Amino acid sequence: MSTENQYFQAFNNGYTLAEYEPMLLYTISKNLSSSSIYINGLFAGKEQFEIEKDKMILDELSRLRNTANKRNNDLGRDS
Repeated sequence: MSTENQYFQAFNNGYTLAEYEPMLLYTISKNLSSSSIYINGLFAGKEQFEIEKDKMILDELSRLRNTANKRNNDLGRDS
C-alpha cells in the first residue's frame, strides 16, 4: 500500500473512531510512543471530525438564536 493510501485510510479510520468510539481513540493516543504516517493520518481524521462537529454546533446555535429573535420581533419586543 502506498504511503498516500495508508494516510487516507488512517484519516478515514480516525474520523470514524472520533465519531463512534472517541474513548478508544483517546486510549490509543495515550499509549503511543512513536509517530508514523498512519498515526498522523489517524489524528488528522480525528481533528477533521472535531472541526466539523464544532461547526455543526455553531450553526445550530445560530439557527436557534435567529428563531428566538424572530419570535421576539413577532411579539413586538426589541432584541
